[in-house]
Amino acid sequence: MHAIVLREFGPPENLKWEEVPTPQPGAGEVLVRVGAVSIDLFQMVFRSGRGMPHVKLPRIMGNGIAGTIAELGSNADGVKTGERVVINNNLSCGNCRYCRAGRETLCLYLNNHTAMIGAHLDGGYAEYVCVPARNCVPLPAEVTFEQACLIPNTIGPVVKACSGRAGIHAGENVLIIGAGGGMGLHAIQAARACGGRVIAAIRSNKTAAAAREAGADVVFSTQEHDTVQFVKGVTDGLGADVVLDFVAQRDTLPPSINALAPGGRLVIMGYFPKGGVLETPTWVFIEEITVTGNRSAGRQDIADTVALIRQGRIKPVISRVFPLKEAVAAHRAFEVGEIVGRAVLVC
Repeated sequence: MHAIVLREFGPPENLKWEEVPTPQPGAGEVLVRVGAVSIDLFQMVFRSGRGMPHVKLPRIMGNGIAGTIAELGSNADGVKTGERVVINNNLSCGNCRYCRAGRETLCLYLNNHTAMIGAHLDGGYAEYVCVPARNCVPLPAEVTFEQACLIPNTIGPVVKACSGRAGIHAGENVLIIGAGGGMGLHAIQAARACGGRVIAAIRSNKTAAAAREAGADVVFSTQEHDTVQFVKGVTDGLGADVVLDFVAQRDTLPPSINALAPGGRLVIMGYFPKGGVLETPTWVFIEEITVTGNRSAGRQDIADTVALIRQGRIKPVISRVFPLKEAVAAHRAFEVGEIVGRAVLVC
């Protein structure tokens, strides 16, 4: 089969189009014929070699995969050949307390070691990939592979954040920091699907139109307005009931908290910077503020997202589609800011 192979960390040019052996499914695994795989920021970070421990090269990247089951390994239960599926990226044991509770992203035994398809294990930048059968989520014909491959890394996590971690209710004001990015544009839609009134904070006005098209009720630039003052001004002085911070850096976390209404919930969706960022949290007690994180999507989150896309309540934002062989061009386009929403590789 053909695949894009990374043999050395570095620039996009390190992604090489090669002919490699087709993998064979082992016990509990299936062989998937890849239909589409998404391009996102994580893959830029991974390719460059930043912040990914326990990774060995060479590696076939790609951790947002949709395709068709081509072959079953022994004991591959609950699936069948010819079935269309989207793949949950995170491996889990299925037996620990978190897996049994449906929170496999917190799996005690696997998730901090060799747990991610496309990073610790070969992924979807290939014509075929082997994955555990339990990671396959059925995909109805109404949802295309191009749409579905955005679910594991992008849309599924924000659906989980909105409906689960934040618990957005109808009529609540929802502030999204980084609303113009790939996850932010889909978070606007997910928050609206929960009934929220969305206030989209963007850095540059070049993404303002995309944020409005995604359904944001209010859009403002953080370069032109003070975040806290602006949010208080459009919420009758109360602040936002929910803040989703996709940037999660020193210049966004303090205003994210200060923009919250009493009883508000902050969901941190980015990598929290090292060192102290937040002052002594007296506001947690006085105003009963909740601060939580949102790591990734689990199997049920992916299934819920498939349903939302099928119902037309979330529309995947795909600005460009590249053939797999053009992965280098896709990475270049992403890094120079040509991509609005997400890009996709197709086989």
